[in-house]
Amino acid sequence: MTYQEMKVTIAGNSLTQFGKRILISQIQFSTLEAIFEVDEAVQRKLDLNRRTEIREFIIDSVSEGDFYFSPFIFSSRGAIQEVPVGGELPPGSKIYILDGQHRTYALISAISHLRAWKETEEEIGNFPEAAKLQNQIDKLKTYPVTIQIYLNLETHEERQLFNDINTKRKEPHNGLVMKYDQRDEYAELTRNIAKILENKMEIESTLSRITVSCTALTTLTIMRRCLIALFEGNVTAKTGKANYGDMTKAEIINTATAFFESWLEIFPKKMTDRTTFTSGYSGIQIALAQTIHQLRKHHEIPYEEAMNHMLHLKKACTWKHDDALYSHIYDPLKKRVKNHSTTNAIQKTALAFKRKIEQEGGWLHDSK
Repeated sequence: MTYQEMKVTIAGNSLTQFGKRILISQIQFSTLEAIFEVDEAVQRKLDLNRRTEIREFIIDSVSEGDFYFSPFIFSSRGAIQEVPVGGELPPGSKIYILDGQHRTYALISAISHLRAWKETEEEIGNFPEAAKLQNQIDKLKTYPVTIQIYLNLETHEERQLFNDINTKRKEPHNGLVMKYDQRDEYAELTRNIAKILENKMEIESTLSRITVSCTALTTLTIMRRCLIALFEGNVTAKTGKANYGDMTKAEIINTATAFFESWLEIFPKKMTDRTTFTSGYSGIQIALAQTIHQLRKHHEIPYEEAMNHMLHLKKACTWKHDDALYSHIYDPLKKRVKNHSTTNAIQKTALAFKRKIEQEGGWLHDSK
């Protein structure tokens, strides 16, 4: 992209899609920032929490490597004139964002935060860190953004397109998100742990749910929920940054790996036989993670010690559907557990596991 007397030339390819002319290009973010505009009559209100979440992802990613976004979509409202090399945007004209508002403002916010951080490092004399932050700022300013610009949409067509983009497209199911999501720290940790365990247990990497006849012990989606329960004690939906306390990366990986490996110690040999045993059920697996968290918190013991105590369940639980520990979720008519993965059921199962472990381990005081 070049500037000629404030006229912006956008190099790219033009085509017709459903009777509408479109310019496809890739430009540096610093240039996009200078020429884009938001029309509140077309766009929704900015979600500050979502912007923050994306900003944190950007800052984390730019310090470690690269990150990727899908194409941003704009409308030029007739301002761009097609030329052989792409399109020309006259002085003072703007392109209006239809899809990518939160990503755009997150990039702007990330640059602002890094600048403030850099200034702080300079003031305390930490110039090597300031130089590193400047490199990250430069990387974001020159970040190549793929854009798709509709050249001649009417305002009502923009509203329709915005509505179609945000209400009619389907989000990828959790299994695919777990395989490819770069923004979610727990998803990344889950993929790393699954790689370590790939020769020890079968893990379903695409589907978010598994059937009774599936030979996999668990899924990436279930493993992620286990990790959130293990480290944070949260068995509900989780977004935003992971909270590992003051644990190092090595400690996090070792603890997570040890937790899933402990399944091989306490579960029956036919642990994936869901007709006979509950060990392959998501609610039971998440409850075990919650149990470790509760033991560690209540008795102020390390993760390793808590997992050692969990070995009591190898003999104290049959893992069959009619085991007394599952009395709150067992259906005597169907002769199996049901609704095991609800928040309430997981919490009750974890409490049952915890009390049994405390009983077997000789803890005299009652549990909370």
